[in-house]
Amino acid sequence: MRYSSSVLAALAVTVQAAQDSRTFAVLRFYGDGPLMEGRVDPIISPGEASSHVHTIMGGSNMGISATGETMMESNCSNALVEGDNSGYWVPKLYFHDKDAGTLEPVDMFYMNVYYFFEPTDDDVKAFPVGLSIVSGNTDLRTCPDFGGVLQTDGSNASYIQPTQWTCPRSSYDPPSRPSAAESNGSKAGIQDPVNAQAGQGFPFVECDGYASPLRQDLHFPSCYDPSKALTDFENNMVFPSVDYATGKQNCPEGFTHVPHLFFEMYWNTPLFKDRWTPEQGYQPFVLANGDLTGCSAHGDFLAAWDTDVLQHVIDTCDAGDSGMDTCSGITVRDKTATCNAVSPIKEDIVGNLTSLPGDNPLSGWGVGTADSASGSSSASGSGSAVAGSSASRTAASSAYSASSAYSASSAYSASSAYSAYSAYSASSASSAYSASSAMSASASSVAIATGDGSGDYDNEASVVTSPAATITSAAAAQNLQATSSVTTLDNGDVSTVWDTIWVTVTQTVYDGAAETDSPSAWRERRAEGRGNAHAHEHMLRHRSPHGRWRR
Repeated sequence: MRYSSSVLAALAVTVQAAQDSRTFAVLRFYGDGPLMEGRVDPIISPGEASSHVHTIMGGSNMGISATGETMMESNCSNALVEGDNSGYWVPKLYFHDKDAGTLEPVDMFYMNVYYFFEPTDDDVKAFPVGLSIVSGNTDLRTCPDFGGVLQTDGSNASYIQPTQWTCPRSSYDPPSRPSAAESNGSKAGIQDPVNAQAGQGFPFVECDGYASPLRQDLHFPSCYDPSKALTDFENNMVFPSVDYATGKQNCPEGFTHVPHLFFEMYWNTPLFKDRWTPEQGYQPFVLANGDLTGCSAHGDFLAAWDTDVLQHVIDTCDAGDSGMDTCSGITVRDKTATCNAVSPIKEDIVGNLTSLPGDNPLSGWGVGTADSASGSSSASGSGSAVAGSSASRTAASSAYSASSAYSASSAYSASSAYSAYSAYSASSASSAYSASSAMSASASSVAIATGDGSGDYDNEASVVTSPAATITSAAAAQNLQATSSVTTLDNGDVSTVWDTIWVTVTQTVYDGAAETDSPSAWRERRAEGRGNAHAHEHMLRHRSPHGRWRR
């Protein structure tokens, strides 16, 4: 039986609004695969096909014109907690077969969404229905130089880095990426100096850790400006500021403090482990927007919670990794059921593709057209966490050599770490973000089934396949090695100035199934709650003036 609003209120009556320590609960999902995959993004591209394919979780009324109100009327949701019909989505991942010149979809392994309730002097409130939040920058094709780590302190709104890629491995020798002393993100990713699993950008190694393949990690801002429209995703949210003396995270005056969302999206990359050679300064995975670097990782959230249920979770639930579904007063959906919806965009998004849906050219780290490693926020407004959007980007050239785009000059040297990246490019060492992020409203011509986001679509639309990309060897001529040293930077007199900040580190710990278990067995055990756990902690770090992390 579902608890009434009055019962939930009674359960929470003794709970104080402000809190001195972090509490959290993981929202898990059930069923077979994602809710939907397709070029659907009602936040960025309402009423039309979005620029690239997304993997979507949540309420069944997801569609190109979905709103918080229509999502509330969903017939089902694959979120385990009854009362949550919200939408959660990220760009889909593809495998690029250079020899064949084809792209193949990578299956979602599973997704977790952490609801963090930070220590704060604020009252943390439930998301208003229809609140649209976007985090990350879809336009980046190089990684902004943050030394490989996260930066989510809203005290400096232009200095936000909310995403990493985590790659659990059986051994971290050699490291997954070049270190912060060897890379500034313009030619390769940047390794997190204290978390061997994580860093900025895709790793150049196989993620062979037990039961945990390549994972996208993404933090969302948690301060809502009620003077802005719920749908004004470019301006309505900022990250809270951190008081390092107390560890509390507070929103600007007049803002509403909402839960801090953290996406973990696991991709079943081990299925491709025998089809590429790691440690060669190259990796074969590409985001649906054409990004070969992973630096453009981003995600969207459309709030459609029963606000009484979510407020109860905020006020009373500290279930941690045991899951939000274990909290008292919560009704859990049937785990044996499934909830799926049909994409209204009728086109091929799986199989052996010759181009990405939406005709997104492959680019990044010396291939195609790439943006500079600058910028955390291209959106207007005060400290918006939106760095770019899921709108389509226009590339000057889509030429890509399927067989030789990554020249030998970028090859990884196992004997000398990432020797090809030991020199910096002074021209791109800046860690300041660019404010320019052009949005294009254009999209490839596709058949769109009739529907208004209700999930009840006309499936008679014909399938339209995107035309093949032009394949040339132009990209292979680019030298991926940087040409100048960090010592050429015009620093003048250098003095050491330290900033102390808190960052979140995610560690993956496993027990349960044997290492010989298949991915399906991993998923089964994970669904039973025995597959994995995550330890989250704050670590105090120090940052030098040039963006290198020191211990």
